[in-house]
Amino acid sequence: MFAAFACAVQIWAADSGTAFKPVITRSTAANRIAEKPDYVHAFGSSMDWLDVGFESRTRYEVRSNDYTFGLLSDDALVTRNLLYLGVTKALDPLRFAFELQDSRRFFSDLGATTTVVDKLEPLQAYAQLYFDDAVGDAPLSISFGRMAFDWADRRLISRNRNRNAISTFDGIRLRIGDENASWEIDAIAVRPVNRSIQNLDQSTNDLMLYGLAGYWRGWSPRVVLEPYWLWLDQREAGTTALRRNLHTFGLHAFGQWGQGNAWDYDLSLAGQWGQSGGLAQRAYAGHVEAGRTWTTAWKPRLGLWLNYASGDSNPTDSSNQRFDPLYGATYSFYGFSSYFSWQNMINPAVRFSVQPTKTLKCEIIHRAIWLAADRDSWVKSGRRDATGNSGSFVGQEFDARLVWQLRSNFDLDFAYAHFFPGKFASGTGAAPPGNFMQLAAILRF
Repeated sequence: MFAAFACAVQIWAADSGTAFKPVITRSTAANRIAEKPDYVHAFGSSMDWLDVGFESRTRYEVRSNDYTFGLLSDDALVTRNLLYLGVTKALDPLRFAFELQDSRRFFSDLGATTTVVDKLEPLQAYAQLYFDDAVGDAPLSISFGRMAFDWADRRLISRNRNRNAISTFDGIRLRIGDENASWEIDAIAVRPVNRSIQNLDQSTNDLMLYGLAGYWRGWSPRVVLEPYWLWLDQREAGTTALRRNLHTFGLHAFGQWGQGNAWDYDLSLAGQWGQSGGLAQRAYAGHVEAGRTWTTAWKPRLGLWLNYASGDSNPTDSSNQRFDPLYGATYSFYGFSSYFSWQNMINPAVRFSVQPTKTLKCEIIHRAIWLAADRDSWVKSGRRDATGNSGSFVGQEFDARLVWQLRSNFDLDFAYAHFFPGKFASGTGAAPPGNFMQLAAILRF
């Protein structure tokens, strides 16, 4: 079916005289880096078989009453340096990629954590067999080794943008097609890599993650469909609490329509079945978004969305309804404060963005957060009222962000978040307002 659709699209493109170019979603943070990081480029026209790239990010951040760290207030200097080398065409079909990560934090009262600190580690180190036009006009690639990538819906597997230490995996990846083709199939069999502050990172021995995704872009720009299945198998964990055997089925869809593609939408639906911590798992999650972009000089866009993820409605029974977000991103999806994840939440939000110049982008977001199950946890804070007497309203968050491209290879990224606590927050402990601010300088070569 995929091949037939692809053939039809290619015939249409040839007749219309235009090359096929699928749209990408306008939903915040949802666009993927499928394989090669966006700071990577060919070394030169005479050596276009060699990919190189260097990115250095230095960030100053201030936290006041941070709910993920027991209302701790702290400031710190955080750095992340990435170096990439890749060989593409010279030895085809054999290709190689290597990426080094060095992530550190300075002048902080917080202890070192593996989400922030990961010193001089291979983020990627893989070999690839690449065959151009192997399946019709679609390329085929098989990658072996350590890989960091976005996969299907970034809410479930993500190459982290804002977090200082990026998630990575050891294993095998098969791709038929690529992100610019009308169709694509992407399969993985990988082990998540456990980051270590003192020792070299190693993939876990007791967990496997399998996935199969399909991408149909032939109806772009109006409809792009991305169905997927993920199987997380952690049945050999040392304790029952850590054991998980979860199947996650989902669909990510997006598109644009109207004059000048002024209107857009983004939809994610996911269901989860299996076992988690010795309990039967039945959980659900979703994201629904619609936006409108105007063609005036500043390109304003207004977006409205709703995030939902089920929670465990009864902590004393033999089942668990709390959705597991696996290895997904959180920062832009659920708040710059990073207080929330795609678990036990009802989260409507409104976002307004403008681009005053080609080099300046601004956005403001207002979010409200309720618990989907008031007897379950506000997960990232660790707070819970098993009686449900504290209600479900966690609070509101106001976010603002400005990205200024001073040079073609140099950006300043400023972000601010203010959290207004609600009844659940005040009912489960001290509940002062929370603040987060960061200023990052990003240099690329």
